[in-house]
Amino acid sequence: MIQRKQTIWLLLASLIILLTLYIPYGIHSVSSIDTTSIIETDLTAKTNTLLLILAILSAAFSFFIIFLYNNRKLQMKLCLLAILIVLAILAYQFYDASQTAAGNKLAVGILGSKIYLGVAIPILSIFFLMMAYTGIKKDEKLIRDSDRLR
Repeated sequence: MIQRKQTIWLLLASLIILLTLYIPYGIHSVSSIDTTSIIETDLTAKTNTLLLILAILSAAFSFFIIFLYNNRKLQMKLCLLAILIVLAILAYQFYDASQTAAGNKLAVGILGSKIYLGVAIPILSIFFLMMAYTGIKKDEKLIRDSDRLR
């Protein structure tokens, strides 16, 4: 059995953020002047190079933090840095989806029989990273208290 719950939280944060590669957070509409058809493509991290890099970096970073269990202070700092990276992903998703001049739309609800939950994925990843941070902080406090008793 895994004794540190934050290992599970960090692993979940790493896996969840990789879902941004497949789950769309918006749609890009393109219509040509000579036809009346509108072509809509999903916006995912795979369609945007910066989001792809940030998502892979965040997933690798969250996974790497798991192996720093001997240095809890560094683990806490890197966990906060991972939260900042995920916040950057979320902010860029909103920016990219709000580019109405390019024909993009932010899709949060059910649209065209597809559920666009890509915006919620970074929020869920931030939640898991926060849970890992509190677990690491509790471990650090427990170690400090036990060292004081010696």
